[in-house]
Amino acid sequence: MKHIVILRQPFFDMILSGEKTIESRFSFNKTAPYGKVNIGDTLYFKQTGKTVTANAKVKDIKYYELTPQKVEEIRIKFGKQIGTDKFKDWQTTLTKKYCTLIWFKDLTLINEMQVPRSNGAGWIVVDKQV
Repeated sequence: MKHIVILRQPFFDMILSGEKTIESRFSFNKTAPYGKVNIGDTLYFKQTGKTVTANAKVKDIKYYELTPQKVEEIRIKFGKQIGTDKFKDWQTTLTKKYCTLIWFKDLTLINEMQVPRSNGAGWIVVDKQV
């Protein structure tokens, strides 16, 4: 399966620089990527409002049902790799119910690739060829 991962700054640059090695998504509902990502899937990285410029393969995934204590455990254990110090308001994450952590490998810069507008979505599961 293929996924378009839409990121705002500074997270997009952190992925490209190798500083951010885990993509995290926290949500109130079981929305993609929760339960939709598998090891070996391809992630296409796109900065908000721009084109896709990089891709990687999914190396590992963890799904969590959250409590405020579990959110804090995730921050302590994986915060540096997720980039939690760059979250504008980490406290709002404490109220989320679900989390997906995605480790990726083989990050590659690719020729710019146009994709359909996401209409505000931060993650798109692609069923057809990208």
